[in-house]
Amino acid sequence: METVHQQTIAYLSKLLASKRIAGVTLRKDFSVTYFKSGGGTHLYLITGGKKKYVARVNFYSLKNDWGIKKQEFQILKKIEHLSIAPKVYYLSTKNPLGQHFTIVDYVEGEPVRRFADTHIISVAKTLKKLHAITFRRSGDTFPPKDALPYTCDIFDLYANGADKQIEKYTDLPGIELVVEPFNRVRKSLGLYFSGLHCFDGITSFSLVHADLKKENMLVAGDKIRLIDWEGGGSDIPEVDIGNFFADSRLTKMQQQLFLKTYYGRAVDAQHLERIYAVKIVLDFFRIMDDYMLNKRKAWDANRMRNEILRFEKTLPRT
Repeated sequence: METVHQQTIAYLSKLLASKRIAGVTLRKDFSVTYFKSGGGTHLYLITGGKKKYVARVNFYSLKNDWGIKKQEFQILKKIEHLSIAPKVYYLSTKNPLGQHFTIVDYVEGEPVRRFADTHIISVAKTLKKLHAITFRRSGDTFPPKDALPYTCDIFDLYANGADKQIEKYTDLPGIELVVEPFNRVRKSLGLYFSGLHCFDGITSFSLVHADLKKENMLVAGDKIRLIDWEGGGSDIPEVDIGNFFADSRLTKMQQQLFLKTYYGRAVDAQHLERIYAVKIVLDFFRIMDDYMLNKRKAWDANRMRNEILRFEKTLPRT
């Protein structure tokens, strides 16, 4: 019996051999190979020409219902002139695989390990270009359709996620040491965030990437290219910036370099408050990501508890 990867490779090979896809040029001896998986998407590398391509195929079925690949396709088409992301060539929502997929350029580059000043400047300039695309609505749909008033839902998005319900992780030794402080601090964080007024009255929004983690930034020459645009949409720029600050663990000096490059002047106090409000939410939930979900750190209940308690001391009081 063929595996899912074998079936997908066979289908993609037949499609590419029989259909002329505008912009995709391949020799007759081209090949399709499984590359890697992540975030509900299987990636297949297409080689056999001057350029390489990637087929991004859903394997998490709900992503079909959400129209993720269609949105990714629309966003990449809209920002093609910015040269900050892979060029997209093809979208399929009806095929024998039963999964939506796109075909995009393969971006030569390596994920950022540590951010040098040149990387930070490049990210700032890249986001400035992206955020110059503006709307009068916000939302995950593209183009955005949500009605105003705007509500920043970054806390609810993380706090209510099924993977953030810490009581479920009963198989981890010592989890009982973490549950109470995690839930206590999460409640305090929610009270802090809900009491903010810096997000009130916003009526102008930008195209955002919305998932600015290291894995989605590739160093290509002297520039940073952004990949994985499935979460992109319309929101305030500060969500992208706060996300970048939190995931990248930038120092205070690095943050100042970014802000100076991005704004080119003194940053408005309200913009700063929004950026750091988003950052503090993500700083907290990434403690859980580090130890339990992405597993950037080896599981250690005592160390995770101590990180939560240190975070609690920095949390602004309501």
